[in-house]
Amino acid sequence: MESGDIARSLAELLRKSVQADWTTAVLRINNSGGGFSVQSSTDRGQYLHPDMTALSDLVLPLPVSVYEVRLNNTGEYTFVATPDVKTMSPAWLHFDQDFRYPGHPLPGLPLPARSRPTGAPTDPAVLARVTALATEFSRLYEEIKGHAPRWEPGRTEAELAEAEERIGARLPEDLRALFRVTGWDNESGLLGRYAHDPLPLLVERYLEGDPGSYGWEDPVTEDGVVYETMPAGRVKRLSRNDWWITFGSDHAGDFVAVDLDPAEDGESGQVLEYGRNVWGPIRYVAPSITGMMEEVIRALKAGEYDWDEPESPYLIADAAFHDEPFRSHDQVLTETTDLDGVADPELVQELYLNDPGSVDLAVLSPLSSLRHLRVNRADAVVANLSVFPLLEAARIETAKVDLTGLAGHPALWSLSLAGVAHPIDFGPLARIPGLIRLGLAGLDVPELERVAELTSVRVLTLDAGQVRRLLDAGITLPSLAAIEITGGAPLAEIVRLRRRLRPDAPAPEVIEASGSLD
Repeated sequence: MESGDIARSLAELLRKSVQADWTTAVLRINNSGGGFSVQSSTDRGQYLHPDMTALSDLVLPLPVSVYEVRLNNTGEYTFVATPDVKTMSPAWLHFDQDFRYPGHPLPGLPLPARSRPTGAPTDPAVLARVTALATEFSRLYEEIKGHAPRWEPGRTEAELAEAEERIGARLPEDLRALFRVTGWDNESGLLGRYAHDPLPLLVERYLEGDPGSYGWEDPVTEDGVVYETMPAGRVKRLSRNDWWITFGSDHAGDFVAVDLDPAEDGESGQVLEYGRNVWGPIRYVAPSITGMMEEVIRALKAGEYDWDEPESPYLIADAAFHDEPFRSHDQVLTETTDLDGVADPELVQELYLNDPGSVDLAVLSPLSSLRHLRVNRADAVVANLSVFPLLEAARIETAKVDLTGLAGHPALWSLSLAGVAHPIDFGPLARIPGLIRLGLAGLDVPELERVAELTSVRVLTLDAGQVRRLLDAGITLPSLAAIEITGGAPLAEIVRLRRRLRPDAPAPEVIEASGSLD
């Protein structure tokens, strides 16, 4: 389809979605290839709902790109499309595709020497132990269910060696032993609510996309703070790891992985969990697969299992590793800073402080493990952040703020301010040594041009007017990895700003069209 036809079709869909009392309307579409998102509204603030079926038929066959059509009530429209703007409202421009926030490694982490493939057979002692545990589980299962579990045959040593050669690592000895006993336990409950995957699926999952597991908030558009897994010191504080190898799941959106690259107090082969029910840090499950099997058998012998569906083939033990023994990493406080009702305040890593009125943040000093602070709708904030030595990110929405306490913070790398009704004092910002991300959109910043002094800053959030101000002053910020531009500027304006920010880079790929529906 020609660009003119695309433009007209989108304009027609936009006009059909508009109700009365409007002058201009806009439709923005972010087509990611596998799907698309839509934003549409009028100049009167009315949110629009174009025909999604028609949009899907029109947009999904098109190239990955951001598309925007602007329509006047006279029927005249303009159309712009570009793959060089990642999102709109707000707009994101990416200049360094390999940039990552702290704790977000690119693929290529070194494999510990102990986990290199050797081709050697499974450790006989481990194989004997896992076989004995599996035999005991099978006996208990038959005793409870009246028949033996229906397991697939085990895999051979040659098949295990071939799989390890493909993924580039030797699996933990007890996982190898489990595969030797059964290629798949058919969700019988051998590992509690989890089941190990067939060996080919383990390899397929590992090799699909980036190696390894997880990927917590890796995109630059995310907040990106990586939280500590409890108990502390066992799991490396990373968003992903090449050597977290997914080996199974609960078949309901949560996955288990063996960790071949543990932290100092962890053990190679320890089991971790991530997925739809694990929000924040990856969860520590057990020190080993052997430990999981031992706990399952203990629970079954104690009569601790789910008997709601006697005819079901599943026998799910009430294993201790199913439970989270530590409090959640996050905490919400609304209209108070009183920590008396907060359980284990020293374990809080993320705080949402809502409607606190006027507050000196030093009052929250018992939150000694705080890494991410979000202050919402405050009247006044004294940003004494030195009482939080581990704090990495702060987002402060307040009418009045004293930033003096930010200077020299050893760990803070992300700061965003919003709602401030007075000019921003730039001095404390310039004295944050490791600042990587800074958000000042919509604020009065008399010394905005000083952002050029912040050589460590790689990601900025500004409004379009602030970006134009910097460019007019000759500041192009060549060290930026990405910039977020707020305020709903037209896509054509965002493209112009991109050209000015990177005048020596290849010109953005842009398609434009215009016309009239009448």
